[in-house]
Amino acid sequence: MKKIKEVIELSGLSRRTLQYYDDTGLMDNIRTAENYRLYRDEDLEQLWKIILYKEMGFQLDEIRKLLSSDESDMNNLLKIRAASVEQEISDLQRILAFIEKVIDFGLPDMNAEVIKADGVTLAEMAGRLSERL
Repeated sequence: MKKIKEVIELSGLSRRTLQYYDDTGLMDNIRTAENYRLYRDEDLEQLWKIILYKEMGFQLDEIRKLLSSDESDMNNLLKIRAASVEQEISDLQRILAFIEKVIDFGLPDMNAEVIKADGVTLAEMAGRLSERL
């Protein structure tokens, strides 16, 4: 069994983070008679999974589901996250291309065509422009 100080050193997480995980039920440790937290090997395994899921970009409520799911459900949740990351990459690539065009050619002018676009806001026009480039 490890004391919280050892788990802090091993995990690289703060005391407060570990306490938060404990307090919210994400982890389950045992307490001594003096109310010190002690971590078993299975607690460290659970912490390892939490750290891995956090690294994949999951939120704590999603991690809670992952920790309690069977392998099939876990794989489905991982596939959903992978699809979300692919979409984020696509969105960032579009933004990067837009930035590169602005670096090369400067900001697009707000010409009369943009102003006269019936029922279209400037924000919508900027979005359309960034998608076209």
